[in-house]
Amino acid sequence: MIFGIGVDLIELERIRKIVERSELAFIKKILTSVEIEHLPRLPRRKIEYLAGRFAGKEAVAKALGTGIGKNLNWKDIEILPLPSGKPTVTLKNDYWPVDDFKIHISISHSQSMAIAKVLIEQI
Repeated sequence: MIFGIGVDLIELERIRKIVERSELAFIKKILTSVEIEHLPRLPRRKIEYLAGRFAGKEAVAKALGTGIGKNLNWKDIEILPLPSGKPTVTLKNDYWPVDDFKIHISISHSQSMAIAKVLIEQI
């Protein structure tokens, strides 16, 4: 059964401006330590990665129906690539019984935007 669907779209320029002002604070706020290990070194790829993770986590929160806030924070959602590159989502929050959900995610980029789409199945 479908539990929820979420979509988020963000301009890469918005993330670029945040990174220019406070890169370390932004990274520490939204990424888990394992996600930080996957952070690309090249500036263009780094912005795409951060924008994709930001949009992905927003889309997960929307699909859960909570948004980021009281019961779910940025680091409760971890998005990591499989060896094939396909992103996978893990919820790291006792509030959400992770064995009850299967989360499907797709992240894409253009020259100026990142988009993430999430579908959550209740098992």
